[in-house]
Amino acid sequence: MKSVKFSKEDQAAIMKSLDEQDFETFISYFRNTDLIVECEYMLTRQKQKLAPTENAQFTIGRVSYYVQITEMIKIKIQNEWAGFIKGRIYFKPEDIDNRDDEFQKLQECTSKDLFLTDITQWFLSTTFVQKIKVDPIDMFVEGTIVLDDDHFYTRAEYNTKLQEFNPPINEWLIYCNCKRLYDPKEDYILCEFCNNWIHYTCSGKSDKELKNISKIKFICLACVDQNQNKKKKLSNVQEYSTQDGDSTKIRSFNTTHGKKKK
Repeated sequence: MKSVKFSKEDQAAIMKSLDEQDFETFISYFRNTDLIVECEYMLTRQKQKLAPTENAQFTIGRVSYYVQITEMIKIKIQNEWAGFIKGRIYFKPEDIDNRDDEFQKLQECTSKDLFLTDITQWFLSTTFVQKIKVDPIDMFVEGTIVLDDDHFYTRAEYNTKLQEFNPPINEWLIYCNCKRLYDPKEDYILCEFCNNWIHYTCSGKSDKELKNISKIKFICLACVDQNQNKKKKLSNVQEYSTQDGDSTKIRSFNTTHGKKKK
């Protein structure tokens, strides 16, 4: 590290970048000087430790940003230290402009969906609002995690340059026969026949029945239809006979259906 004295031109450029909130340019003037310090953590206004790799919400004006933190620094400005936090931006579903056929499934996402992008941005530490939690959506499958206001889930990362998701949309989690994206806030019931989780709203069961869900032996409508179709086909099978001398042999067709274990 080295001490530095800025020229009047540099000072003007520094103040301009600060006024315009061009923090990338602003910080570049302080790199490799004794006026900048890298931080392992910062204390929030709530006296919490905020560290790199954690997730946080920042607000600038009326716009909220959700961020995965990658770097934190302090810069000495006029004998006072100012904190700056850099991170990768999470997009909400509405932040993704592409709405062609390939991205139609985004309409089924919720306000709890976040997609980590390749975009990075610096924030003044004073614009920090709160820590947030962002977990992979498959962590919510068992239904043991409660989604608080500061808790979000992610299905994929989003590359803004290539306009691609990783994993791609066709690999996102789906359970019910309706093929809608999995939503941890919705209620599901397990079909005992196909072992598929079905939305309450797609189950065909009344609210009264679903209140006593532990007493229901549930078979989804798709399995009921499939079973009925099999029975119809079997009823249409005609018995036929083969002559063997004076005797007539009858061949019958029977089937049985077993339940799959959970």
